[in-house]
Amino acid sequence: LGQIAKIAVNEGPSNIYREDGQRYTPVKFSVRGRDLESTIAEARARIAAKVHLPYDSHLDWAGEINQLNEAEDRLKVILPVTLLLIAFLVYSATKSWIDSIIVFFNIPVATAGGVLALLATGVHFSVSAAMGFISIFGIAVQDAILVVTYFQRLRNVEGLPVREAAYEASEKRLRPCLMTTLVAMIGLFPAAVSTGIGSQTQKPLAIVVIGGALLVAVVARAVQPPLLLLAHTWLEKGRGGHNPHSMRPPPSGDMSDDEVLG
Repeated sequence: LGQIAKIAVNEGPSNIYREDGQRYTPVKFSVRGRDLESTIAEARARIAAKVHLPYDSHLDWAGEINQLNEAEDRLKVILPVTLLLIAFLVYSATKSWIDSIIVFFNIPVATAGGVLALLATGVHFSVSAAMGFISIFGIAVQDAILVVTYFQRLRNVEGLPVREAAYEASEKRLRPCLMTTLVAMIGLFPAAVSTGIGSQTQKPLAIVVIGGALLVAVVARAVQPPLLLLAHTWLEKGRGGHNPHSMRPPPSGDMSDDEVLG
């Protein structure tokens, strides 16, 4: 045997793996206490600077980082499509670009709440957290539509002044809006504090939804009425102070009581 091979005792892998007709040696490691993407980026930079591979050898990265990259590519398509669908549904419900913009104001508020929740809990951004942001978009929009559509009803059907309609809409829709956000928060609270098997997947999503819903419940209640007042006051000044959608007849001193009732 010594005539055809050089025999020696060396340290190395106990098994020889092959794939696509080539030998390969897997090196596995797990990430704890930081996000996966920055860890792999730092590992790649250090290996490129300090490790010189021999001839006919190359290094491939596989595992969760590939799944993360694929998920990010899908999110680049899903997120714009989701926002476009939300915009279409919001406009179909409000029939007004001004009111649609006021509804969409809740989305950055909810996003800020999700980011603050991740920072406060020390949880890193992940695909699960991204799904949480998409979920909170729906909660934020539903919360705003409850107030805006009721405001439109008070203005266009009952003919209330802008200030009074904004105040009454925020007051009458306070309970439904709080129910919308509290149901999401209470329902996902067990997932947010879980530490068992599978919590790494569900915990970031729950934290983002709870943080976003909490900020929407607090900030939107204080910001929506002034936004409605300012936007519609400016809009009606441009129309000469007349609301063309109002169904209440304009007051006139020359009309009799029978004509007003008619």
